[in-house]
Amino acid sequence: MLQEGFKRTIAGILCLAVFLCLFPLAQASGEYDPTQPETLAARNIRGEAAIAMEANTGEVLFEKNADELRPPASTTKVLTALLALTMAKPEDIVTVSAYAASLDPEQHSLIGLKEGEQLRMDDLIRATMVASGNDGAIAIAEHISGSEPAFVALMNEAAARYGCTRTHFANSHGFHDEYHLTTARDLAIIAREAVKLDSFREIALMTSFTLPETNLSKPRKLSSQARRLLNNSENNKFYYEYATGIKTGFTNAAGYCFVGSANKQGIPLITVVLGTNSDGRWTDTKKLMEYGFTQYVSTSVQEVYALHPKILNISSYALDDPELGKLELDIRKMDPAADDSLVTRVSSADEQARLYNERTQIDFTRTLDAPISAGEVVGIMTYTPPGGQAEPVEYELVAARTVLRRASLAPSIEEIYAYSDADPNPLPRFTVEFLAIALLPVFAVLVISQLIFKLLTRKRKPKVKQRLTYKSRYYR
Repeated sequence: MLQEGFKRTIAGILCLAVFLCLFPLAQASGEYDPTQPETLAARNIRGEAAIAMEANTGEVLFEKNADELRPPASTTKVLTALLALTMAKPEDIVTVSAYAASLDPEQHSLIGLKEGEQLRMDDLIRATMVASGNDGAIAIAEHISGSEPAFVALMNEAAARYGCTRTHFANSHGFHDEYHLTTARDLAIIAREAVKLDSFREIALMTSFTLPETNLSKPRKLSSQARRLLNNSENNKFYYEYATGIKTGFTNAAGYCFVGSANKQGIPLITVVLGTNSDGRWTDTKKLMEYGFTQYVSTSVQEVYALHPKILNISSYALDDPELGKLELDIRKMDPAADDSLVTRVSSADEQARLYNERTQIDFTRTLDAPISAGEVVGIMTYTPPGGQAEPVEYELVAARTVLRRASLAPSIEEIYAYSDADPNPLPRFTVEFLAIALLPVFAVLVISQLIFKLLTRKRKPKVKQRLTYKSRYYR
């Protein structure tokens, strides 16, 4: 019996040891768990190369083969649109060349532009991004630089200036060329520059666009493949509520690609997926975005202020004031839509307090003495977001309660003004004091006039002339 029990114990220990050894392997080879996005690993990304970047700082949060040279397909048009927005005027009229209109629809993604067709630059940029039109990209390039090769040289110069070290473009649209190569990291850098423009962010979010009627064509309705990620519809399983664009791409050599952006609670992200399949560009993108958001914690200036509200010591308070003149100030954002997010890495959440203290300043709009009424604005607090891109956010500091003034004190300037403003009689009340004050200047003028008159009219005594006399000197 004892021997049998001993054998069972040994067998149990061995089974437990085998389980403990195999459990980590099972975990390591397990599939991606969407309930734990922070566990994302490179093996969970279907694409050949990928990256996730925080847009404000450029900090890389996740990468997979991020520096591997790959064809970017139509994600190239992110830089084409960026240069068009910064180098051309929206109202510029672009005339489509024979070359731009001659691309083969069997090989190229097109808007359908015709030779000699004229359209506004802002409409052309939108149509090119939404329809991913290679003809539109060429028309943009020729309008800005005179020829596509000259514009491509400009693209490569701009990419190098932004910090792209492994990028070489051979055309303005991304059609496959063996010398048209970049990396996931460089595409993220370009996208980060692009989203600094309000106009680009607006275009990146568009999933459809109607190109207005031109001299040669009726209005054309265009749509973007990015609607799979951006449009919230019942049958769209790839919709992601925090996504804000940007650009799809596909060639046989490049595979399916997507440069994306997202924003959640003030956390802006850039993602890039290269060399995946048609569904993978959406699932990979969502995984990257979800992972990126788990790396940050976000709060607002108002929330931080609520934890540590401003408390003032008000002077001249009434002796029966229960708080002995202490006044807490409530905060009210002047522009409710202004972004006052405080975003920091999860590993350095204390950084929020430092950002708040360094980037807020208070200007009081009145003297800090009683009386103060509840709801009265006593100051303005200004928060300046980091990076210098966003506008400062202003808040009114409002008295949370009423603080009465001590009765024995002389009236304050504010009380005197208030008393005067409330008096319906525009003239001062007639009193003995008022009469004395009113007559005092008159009396002073009379006295001074009398003194001046006396000085001018007094008789001067004639000077007595000294007689000249001769004195004799006697010498002994």
